[in-house]
Amino acid sequence: MTIVYVLAGLLGFVVIAMLVAGFLAFKMALMKQKKKPEIQKDDPEVEAKGRVRKEANAAGGEYLMGLHPEDVTLRSFDGLELKGWYLPAAKPTNKLAVLVHGYTNHGPGEFGGFLKFYREELGFNILLPDHRCHGRSGGRFVGFAALEWRDMLDWTAAFVDRLGPDPQVVLHGISMGAATVMNCNAHNPPDYIKSIVEDCGFTNGYEMIWLAAKRDLHLNVPPIMWACALYFRIFNGISLRKESDPYGNIAKFKAPTLFLHGEDDPFVPAEMSVRCHAAATVEKDLLLIPGAAHAMAYFTDKPTYEAKLKEWYAKWVKEAVAV
Repeated sequence: MTIVYVLAGLLGFVVIAMLVAGFLAFKMALMKQKKKPEIQKDDPEVEAKGRVRKEANAAGGEYLMGLHPEDVTLRSFDGLELKGWYLPAAKPTNKLAVLVHGYTNHGPGEFGGFLKFYREELGFNILLPDHRCHGRSGGRFVGFAALEWRDMLDWTAAFVDRLGPDPQVVLHGISMGAATVMNCNAHNPPDYIKSIVEDCGFTNGYEMIWLAAKRDLHLNVPPIMWACALYFRIFNGISLRKESDPYGNIAKFKAPTLFLHGEDDPFVPAEMSVRCHAAATVEKDLLLIPGAAHAMAYFTDKPTYEAKLKEWYAKWVKEAVAV
């Protein structure tokens, strides 16, 4: 019997160790972080481009605040206070761009560099929500696109009445925000959502976290990831694997979708967007930017990126004409 007790003790120790390690993985990846992790480091060229992006977004944040945007609040479906900024277009329009930031970022921090283009050249009203557990919004847990898609649809519903007749709404997301807007597309979005633009989005949240753990932490122990997913279900009440799954739900996409990605993305592989584009059955297009790392496609080749957006929106977004 002694050997049975020893084996049972060893098994219990392993299970407890896996649960503890899984919780630490969950805490590191899916709970509120005080400091944004570095996901593109040790490459001087990438770091230099990252500084360009950071400076452009910081300048865009100053541009935003100089126009005195409206500080807006939304109560989420599960009771969180979500915050954002609303910036009206330079002239009245029925067009609204909801710009959806990525993991550990916030609205102006992700899209500051886009704001002049969206407002002054494309002529959109702009909504910059902060995800739950990000920026100025409340919450302790990151939904990793499994919860945030509901928040984004609620944000659009809250602001669509400001646009007047025939509202034209586009959702543009980067990284986790891109997965979020793809998930919006898979959940029967309202007809006023005319286009989805995803930039460097992942195929599945569970797949993405495991890929990052293996690559960046050299962690390739399935039971730890199973435990991490278990804690996600415990704290959020849903399955990470099933609910953060743009690729798995791509047959349900409703709105035309533009897929964008940097070819040299070291964090979310470009093949994820290529796979999603190939599988999508809606009207679609794909643009890959050579030399662009994660979330840097716009800043690596701004003329090509902007030209593609202009071409895309001219096809799907129809501005009301005053009579």
